[in-house]
Amino acid sequence: MAAELETNPFCLDHFVSVSLREMELRSACLKGKTIDASALAALKSLLTVCCEQTQTLCQSQVGADQASQTRLRDLLRRATQLAKNLRRSPRVEACVPVWLRREDPRHTWEEETWTSTVSRHGAGFLCRHSVDISGIVVLCRRDKGSRAQARVVYTRFDAESRRHIGVELLDRDDFWDLPTSSSSIVISS
Repeated sequence: MAAELETNPFCLDHFVSVSLREMELRSACLKGKTIDASALAALKSLLTVCCEQTQTLCQSQVGADQASQTRLRDLLRRATQLAKNLRRSPRVEACVPVWLRREDPRHTWEEETWTSTVSRHGAGFLCRHSVDISGIVVLCRRDKGSRAQARVVYTRFDAESRRHIGVELLDRDDFWDLPTSSSSIVISS
């Protein structure tokens, strides 16, 4: 036995193939759909076990052939990517007026903008200023005056060369006044 998945022992080759198959099946079935808490727990458990077992196998298979090492690294990459794509709450298209501000002693700026999407844990915006991934920004709702700190999780340009950023709220999860849905999760595309 090289590894165990959901209490079933497997040799290295079968562990990799079964893990990949389970991740592909579950992610394909769930993509874009809301799932309940028990399905979320099962998916998280599968991904955790896959990552832990694969890391252990990578360390113990140091002298293994290149093909086995490559398969293990691919499994770890896929499990990690699927885990990153787990969304804690669904995105909703919404146009909320905000002031977006970077408060940095070296480079402070502020701009008026609107959300393109919101979720209980973040938002997407158009942004004229350059921002760094993991940089901290402050959001201030123009309609209510409430403030929240957020971390930039992505920045990209669209076909019209407009910068879009996505942020994760750091100090609140009720900023957009969305209904609570703590028992659901969405797999993002």
